[in-house]
Amino acid sequence: MKKYFLLIFTICITLVTFAQKQKSRATLEAEKKRNLQKIAQVKKILSETQKEKESTIGQIKAINQQIENQQNKIELAKEDIELIKVEMAEIEKAQADLFKQLKSLQTEYSETIYRESKNSNKLTKMGFLFSSSSVSELFMRYKYLEQYTENRKHQLLQIKKIGEMLKQRQRTLLEKKITQQNLINIVKIEAKSLEALKEKQNLIVKDLNNKESDLKTELEKSNAALSSLNSVISKAIEKEQNARKVLTTKKVPESRKEKQAEIEEREKKILSERENKKNSKAEVIAEKTENKASRVGNHNFGAQKAKLSWPVDGFVSDKFGVKNHPVLKGLKVDNNGIDIQASPNAAVRAVFEGVVLDISQIPGLNNVVAIQHGDYYTVYANLQNVNVSINQQVNLQQQIGTVAYKDGSPEINFQIWHNFSKLNPEPWLGSK
Repeated sequence: MKKYFLLIFTICITLVTFAQKQKSRATLEAEKKRNLQKIAQVKKILSETQKEKESTIGQIKAINQQIENQQNKIELAKEDIELIKVEMAEIEKAQADLFKQLKSLQTEYSETIYRESKNSNKLTKMGFLFSSSSVSELFMRYKYLEQYTENRKHQLLQIKKIGEMLKQRQRTLLEKKITQQNLINIVKIEAKSLEALKEKQNLIVKDLNNKESDLKTELEKSNAALSSLNSVISKAIEKEQNARKVLTTKKVPESRKEKQAEIEEREKKILSERENKKNSKAEVIAEKTENKASRVGNHNFGAQKAKLSWPVDGFVSDKFGVKNHPVLKGLKVDNNGIDIQASPNAAVRAVFEGVVLDISQIPGLNNVVAIQHGDYYTVYANLQNVNVSINQQVNLQQQIGTVAYKDGSPEINFQIWHNFSKLNPEPWLGSK
């Protein structure tokens, strides 16, 4: 009985370990799938936009993203190889444990058959039964023979089950070895593709370095445009917040007597509504809340981190914050948001419902739309055209314009502000 318990325990541990590894396997496969989607999207947009032979900053940004995705692909493949090594080691250990259990059961079964063959020469089953001294003893001997037969059947069943599990482990192990070898070959192929991308990157950088003077002029214009954008949005937010303060001030009663009268009047109204209709207070509160949310476009924007829809279908070509210029050595560039490259004339959509706070035209960034979501604001810069108007209520994913060209590629600059603080938009965007 102890051997059977040990066998069941071993099988359970094997299954639990397998389930845990499957979870790691599922996570890895999901990451590989997302990375392949990124690679496909960059290739698609590049094929649609980079038809001109002239090198551009937008092109080098896209190539840089391709290199990053390709490096991720290789790293994920290497992780897969390491995970397979762990899986193979566990399969081999489980296989050894099962083989040990099988040998033990086979030995035990052989001993049982041997004992039975020796006893069969001395006394038959019928003789064993009818040699009982009483009916009670006859019954006990019968139950013993019945249990003995069942035990033999159970032994055979366990031997067969373990044998099948061993065969399955051997098949799985072989499949893992084949998969591992295929991944090793894939890493070699992808490494060559990565080298080709880096060579292409070097050629574009070399070509752009010959236009250093032009690039510096463009960088100055770009910095001026971003400074203008920062000023326009800050002023629009300040104006809106001042207007809110004025509105709040006007609503405050001028004297205590007026305030007390207003409170008494409100209490009378509430009592009257309670008498006329059940649950009227809850309905009034719900209606006021809904109207307020609709008016300021709040709708709990702060709880939408990692859930926001993308403003345009594309890939992040320039990240948030300060980093080295992609071509000019020794120069830094700062981004208050993220740049997203997209297909030509791609629709730009509101990432969340809100109210249009401001629409401006800024040289170098074309049209800019700012949408208010309570104390949060989203900014969509470099739009070719605009489909909304100031103070207009916009819905989630409502089109507000189309993407314009910047640095030789269709690209928007997307920002998220919390009052006057600029946030990194990337962690706020959900999966596509």
